[in-house]
Amino acid sequence: MKALMRALSLLALGLLLVGVAWWRSVANAEALQKRADAKVQQAVTHVWAGELVLALTELAVVLEEAPQHLGALKVQTCVLMELGALDEAARTVARLRALAPEQPEIVVLAELVEQRRQVLAPGWREALIEAWNRAGRPDLRDANGFPEPLPDLKSFVDKVWERSQSMEVRFTAALADKASDAQQQWLAAHVSELEDRDLLLAAHDYFRSRSGEDALAEVRHQAREVVRRKLDALPSETGASEGPLLLLLGESSQEAPLTREDIQALERIAALPHFRRTSLAHAGAAAKRRLESTGITPRPSLLFQAAAVSLSLDATLHLKKRVEATKERLSTEERIRLGQVLFALGERTVAGSALVDHFAGLNQMQQGAELMDDKAKLAQVARDYEHARAMLQAVSSLPRGESWPLPSVVREFVQASLDDEWKSLNALIAP
Repeated sequence: MKALMRALSLLALGLLLVGVAWWRSVANAEALQKRADAKVQQAVTHVWAGELVLALTELAVVLEEAPQHLGALKVQTCVLMELGALDEAARTVARLRALAPEQPEIVVLAELVEQRRQVLAPGWREALIEAWNRAGRPDLRDANGFPEPLPDLKSFVDKVWERSQSMEVRFTAALADKASDAQQQWLAAHVSELEDRDLLLAAHDYFRSRSGEDALAEVRHQAREVVRRKLDALPSETGASEGPLLLLLGESSQEAPLTREDIQALERIAALPHFRRTSLAHAGAAAKRRLESTGITPRPSLLFQAAAVSLSLDATLHLKKRVEATKERLSTEERIRLGQVLFALGERTVAGSALVDHFAGLNQMQQGAELMDDKAKLAQVARDYEHARAMLQAVSSLPRGESWPLPSVVREFVQASLDDEWKSLNALIAP
């Protein structure tokens, strides 16, 4: 009996030791995985800093310890393409396809390598679009994606804040990225220093009231009052309707019906040749100049964000709600008259190159066509909406922003969007 008990005790001890060893091996494997993942993130950080050789060095260490690390192989393929080492990139992506042949981003990446290896290689943007088409236009939103860079220790706004006291520069940084409450308060306190009409229009939109509880509600209101006074003091705008529309609507209640005088003023505004006096391209160039004056080179996505957010739609949205509060009070003739105004304003808005302007303009055109009860115009707007939604669906299926560590691709996509976003995105659905 004692011998049996001793044997059972030894067996239990053996099982315990095996269990401890197994748990240790699992813990070691997890630790190795975390270390490898961190090194790959560091490599991606090097990529966006332009330190491609350092990125390859980090990746080589990871792949020596973990030859099948998918994230490291994906990033290595991208870095090799950036360096022009296309044969090596082809060998790396072949390893990826052998390990995970069904991952859609790997299929697109392989096609991209092939596009770049052509004798007459297309530009980066065109190459990615063609690769995506050849891969069957997969939706990459739910794909496994690529490793991200290490989190920034300081926000972009904080970095700019440290290097510049200029209201224009700091405000541009806040358009590009999120500013803290304290930084927003500083901007509100110094908004009177803005002189550029386009930035004043952007500031009026930036300081609009927020839904829900807002600790800065009064600060925003006061800032908008300052902006309105400065805009009102500028020479009258004769070429674009954005500013006059904002000044007409002011801080009026969105539930307030439009008066007869308002509609007459809207007719004069709708006759102006353009909706905006600026463009995405101009806004992007101005934002780049201001931000780079600090010695900081903003990432392409931040530059585009600064340009796009500066295009105010505050007055357009305000007008839509004022019209809704007005239409039931109008006679048939008055409804048609107001509808013509809205349709004309919408046509001016969609003539811009920004995608957001197209959707806002189509919304105005639809509201105008409904007031006129014009079936032909409603059908036209419906077709245009369908086309715009197809573009939005296509661009949503592609890698977003800097999610792929391919700076050349991102730069070309952003520049094409700044030059003419509508034309750039239209290429995604062109036959």
